[in-house]
Amino acid sequence: MASEGRAAPFYGLATAVGVTTPLVIGVFTGHAADSVPAGLGAFYVAFAGPKGPYGARARAMLATVAVVTVFTWFGGLLNGHPWLATVIVPVVAAVGAALSWMGPTAALCTLIAAVRPPTSPVFLNGILEMAGGLWVSVLLLAPWVTDRLRPLRTSVVAAARAVAGAVDALPDSDPDLWDRRRREAYDAIRQARATYAFYRGLGHEDPRRLADVLDRAVDETVVARSLLGALRQEAPPPEWWERELRAVGSALARRCRELAEALETGGSTPGESVALHRFVRVSDDVRRMRVHDRDDVVGSAMVLQVRRMIERIAATIEEAAGIVSGGLRAGFDTTLPERRDGGRRRLTAAVMTGSPGFRHAARVGTAIALAMALDNGLRLPYGYWLPITVTFCLRDSYGGTVERVVKRVGGATVGGTVAALALAVAPEQATLIILVFVGAALGFALSPVNHAYWVMFATPLVMLLIDFTQQLSWRAATWRIGLTVAAGAMALAAARTLWPAGTRRLLPERLARLFHTHAELARTVAARFEGRPCAPVHQRLAEASSAAMEVEDSMLRLAQEPAPPGELLRRLRDTTAIARRLRDYLGTLGALAEEEPVDAGPVPAILERVADHLDAHGDDALELDDLLRELDDHLSSLCRRRRAEIAGGAGVDAVSSMRKALAEVAGARHALRALASDAERLTEVAP
Repeated sequence: MASEGRAAPFYGLATAVGVTTPLVIGVFTGHAADSVPAGLGAFYVAFAGPKGPYGARARAMLATVAVVTVFTWFGGLLNGHPWLATVIVPVVAAVGAALSWMGPTAALCTLIAAVRPPTSPVFLNGILEMAGGLWVSVLLLAPWVTDRLRPLRTSVVAAARAVAGAVDALPDSDPDLWDRRRREAYDAIRQARATYAFYRGLGHEDPRRLADVLDRAVDETVVARSLLGALRQEAPPPEWWERELRAVGSALARRCRELAEALETGGSTPGESVALHRFVRVSDDVRRMRVHDRDDVVGSAMVLQVRRMIERIAATIEEAAGIVSGGLRAGFDTTLPERRDGGRRRLTAAVMTGSPGFRHAARVGTAIALAMALDNGLRLPYGYWLPITVTFCLRDSYGGTVERVVKRVGGATVGGTVAALALAVAPEQATLIILVFVGAALGFALSPVNHAYWVMFATPLVMLLIDFTQQLSWRAATWRIGLTVAAGAMALAAARTLWPAGTRRLLPERLARLFHTHAELARTVAARFEGRPCAPVHQRLAEASSAAMEVEDSMLRLAQEPAPPGELLRRLRDTTAIARRLRDYLGTLGALAEEEPVDAGPVPAILERVADHLDAHGDDALELDDLLRELDDHLSSLCRRRRAEIAGGAGVDAVSSMRKALAEVAGARHALRALASDAERLTEVAP
């Protein structure tokens, strides 16, 4: 089985101790039946699987304990009234599917409390499950005392290493490698910011500042990659310059990895490499050679732009090193989450528009209602296993449901058979407790590795917990395996026929937002070239990136449909790839225009024309020939004036407004031509 993540041995061991301790106490005190609710409470809380920093986990666990207690009482009131439960449990499941803080836990607690033979009064059952939940919470949160910052440190270290990978790929000619590394870097930085959001208080902003600096380093690397591509295409540099570029890229990547190691071990950060100074010297040699030997002021200006961007990346990494040298500090991660406004408005909008989340909630409720009705109508032995399995299997996409059903059927067959065989050999309560301990330890520890492991070990665990006071026979195991197959078939039928996700209906709106946000980005960059340094280029970049991520999400959901639309998916892949290149070009242009205003010629007009074309979704022709010729004429004029400036005695390295204008326009020309070409291509391939 393919690995999906790393094993969590502590989580598995702590959960196993939390679930079995009440059972051991119950058996030794002669109250085995009363110990089951406490074991179930521990299982429910661990099953909710809270992630993130320990403070966030503590909040999530307390919320889960409250959900477990309340819905166990609620389900207990339905015990003995199967048809009433058939009406109410699906409603709870649908609400839980729509509200992340409830999740499937509410439906599971309500259902099991409604079908289990009552062993204690309803109120006492809720108290016992609450005690079990609190007990496992204490065990799982024990590392908080010494490892409070470990999740934050881990996420920031991963971000620094991902940035190192992107910087390392900067000189590489493989576009696929570059695209993968830059995406990994941005994703890791996003994860680091999300983790830091859980740490508030005490005014410690170092982790946030570090994430922002790393993000800026990736942005600058993207700009450098774009400028390097223009240089290689229009004025290829000599091999010895390329060799120094690879050397400085490796040195800067190594510096990022050293920062990650310093964060991980608490050590110091070594000093900067001499590779940067050598690259600067070689770049200046190339520039002088081009001016004096070839009269190539444009190539000289482009080499200068690449050199300056490499220097900016190095300075940004050194800024990160300064933050790391002070240590990683953060506030206590125990503050309450902020309340989100507009909950009723969002709910109303979801219902009125038939959002994918609302459709999934309705699908879950209906499928569980059908499963419970079938159980009650046919009076199946262990029939409650039908709605339990439907709850576990039904995902918000058909492809996801297929994957869960296959894993659950296979896991239930293996796990149920092994448990029944073990009890046939040693039919004592000690064997039951050992099986519960092993199932919990291995199931929760291996769940991050592959969901199939969780199903294989958790299936007998749930079987044994629900019927702890009854022996698991071959007949019971066979019935439950058969019901798992039947419930899997029901989940597949529900995922395919009941209220499909409606992704295609949302796609036009998301594509329209993608076009509009990229058009606004182009206008904002034009404003920067027109001399408005406060134009919010970074904000517009973030908005355009968010719109593209929505389209990518639609693409992933469409790929999970029973019959994926191949041609539409191909066009969406092309659309998101072209949009990413547009953002790269516009980010490069925005970086070129960050300094004091220069004579940019027709650059703002070209950007405005591209923005209008994107806003019109290609309905108007992108006529840029005249403006691009004007740009070439403007660049030629700047070249003549720069040559005259050098002939008049100005040195190649002397800073002047003419040199700045030439460097800016020379760097912008390739990006503008590529931008215009891809803007037309985007309007052609977008669905």
